[in-house]
Amino acid sequence: MSDRRRILGPANTVTPNIPNSTGSRKPSATNTQSIPPFFLKHSIIENANGSAYLEIGNTLIEVSIFGPRPIRGSFVDHASVSVECKFHPYITPQPQASTFNSAKQTGRTGLTDVEHRISNYLEGCILPCLLLEKYPKSSIDVHVSIISTDRDDLKNNANLLWLMNWIVCCTSVAFVDSGIEMRDVITGGQVRLCGDKVIIHPDLEDDETDEPSVDGLLNFMNLKNDEIVGIWIEGNETDLSTEKMNQLVEECKKMSKIIRANINSYLINSFK
Repeated sequence: MSDRRRILGPANTVTPNIPNSTGSRKPSATNTQSIPPFFLKHSIIENANGSAYLEIGNTLIEVSIFGPRPIRGSFVDHASVSVECKFHPYITPQPQASTFNSAKQTGRTGLTDVEHRISNYLEGCILPCLLLEKYPKSSIDVHVSIISTDRDDLKNNANLLWLMNWIVCCTSVAFVDSGIEMRDVITGGQVRLCGDKVIIHPDLEDDETDEPSVDGLLNFMNLKNDEIVGIWIEGNETDLSTEKMNQLVEECKKMSKIIRANINSYLINSFK
């Protein structure tokens, strides 16, 4: 006989994968001190279905989600997703990417090369985590506004990947706020491998070394067995051996879980 006076939780609950801060662990390059504190808030735009604002250092990001909205025409069995990332016009000079091939631009107009590159990567990250089959004959629009950056020189690989990581994290929180069904919240990590050193958020002075370096950004669904949904490598990839690649993945995964633990704590407290 069941206890009717006790409120039971759902049968298919999943325990959040929050790293334990206590106990002995091997020293790692990625820890809570290596990630600067960041400010996060959701539900900041009333006429959007979901929105979020993230601030870390001088980097300010705002994300708004519109949809699912019905579309006209032939029936499609899943929702379509449109992603647009733009820098505010008063950011001067407007960041440009020198390595992006503008011939690959598809479906977006009025964006610079670097805005196309960021939009394409973000779209590739969020598509695996959304249950688009739940919303047939619908469209979902994602608008990302980059209000400010730590440095305008996004030709520096580390600066671009650092910004991209926080765009993905902010977008994930906006999707949670929208109520659109998701498989997991996406977070990520960005590190630089320089010789035997692992550098978190490398500064410009780190570029002065003659040692070959590789910058890497990886985004994960941590509750889905740390499934990788996005990977962005910049630098001399010929120097990236299997051992270094494994090290890069592990360090990015550790950083991703630290950020995820902070986002989990924020979401739990904000929705109480």
